[in-house]
Amino acid sequence: MANITSNETNTQTIYSNISSSHFLLLFLAIVDKCNENDFSCVRLPVEILTLLIGIPANVALLWLMLRGGKALSPSEVLGLNLAVLNILFCGSLPLDMYISLSGRTGTLLLVTEALSILNIIGCPILLTSMCVERYLAVAHAVLYIELGSKWEYRAVWMALIWILTLVIAVITYQERLPKIVLYLSLILDVFFLIMLACLMGIVCVLRKKGPGEGQTGGRGGSTIKNEALKNTLLILIPTAVIYAPLLAITPYVLTLKDDDEISDSHCLVLNLMHTVPGLGACIGPVFYKSRARQLLCWKKNAEKGQTTLQEQHHPK
Repeated sequence: MANITSNETNTQTIYSNISSSHFLLLFLAIVDKCNENDFSCVRLPVEILTLLIGIPANVALLWLMLRGGKALSPSEVLGLNLAVLNILFCGSLPLDMYISLSGRTGTLLLVTEALSILNIIGCPILLTSMCVERYLAVAHAVLYIELGSKWEYRAVWMALIWILTLVIAVITYQERLPKIVLYLSLILDVFFLIMLACLMGIVCVLRKKGPGEGQTGGRGGSTIKNEALKNTLLILIPTAVIYAPLLAITPYVLTLKDDDEISDSHCLVLNLMHTVPGLGACIGPVFYKSRARQLLCWKKNAEKGQTTLQEQHHPK
């Protein structure tokens, strides 16, 4: 009886490996077939939009983080790394535009597929880290302060994120993006679940009133919690919308039994599913919009102060 059960388990494992291998080979054949045709009319508008929004927003975010030379908070360290990663990804988009116009084949295609990992994996990891950081700030304040006060924790975590992203990029270059897209979609699913768990955790904390929050003047803690909830939603909702097409690639390809069934409409949809997630490079700066408002208020106050000073020195 035990041997029969063992044989059934081995058979299921072998069948599962064959099925996943068949899917990855099928997807690679479909992508190569679609790359033979020109779909620059689909890719270029999305990539140009990503460049026009992503580059200025992330450069501005980077400038905000580095302005003044002050020590960065844990959240700002994440934002700094996210801005650098997004700028690198946006810098690779002109290369993808070039091969979209000249033909998506050869070594340049492998390079662009590898660089896309900066957006497909690196960006979601940092966005997930922001959600976790917000949850720790409201649910485990002591732990958050302890971790945030030491640079060692931040440096190790940032190093791990960059190493993981670069390792997956190298694997993508060697194996091709279509051959690992199934595993990448599973990783993204995990990230979304973590973000959702952080959101639910913050909501649960908000429902519990802390000491003094129900009294007059005791709304400081509640304000911080509400801000954490709003910031988490600002990450989770755009991330879910923008990266959903990437997650939908696997179910979509499973509806196709053979690459001979692929038509131009199928390739059109697949190109959109691959290109739209690039807009994820624009999500990070939204999280720090309050910093931009503070900067604008600071400039306005500085201008008012300068005007007042001039009026005092040069009265009418």
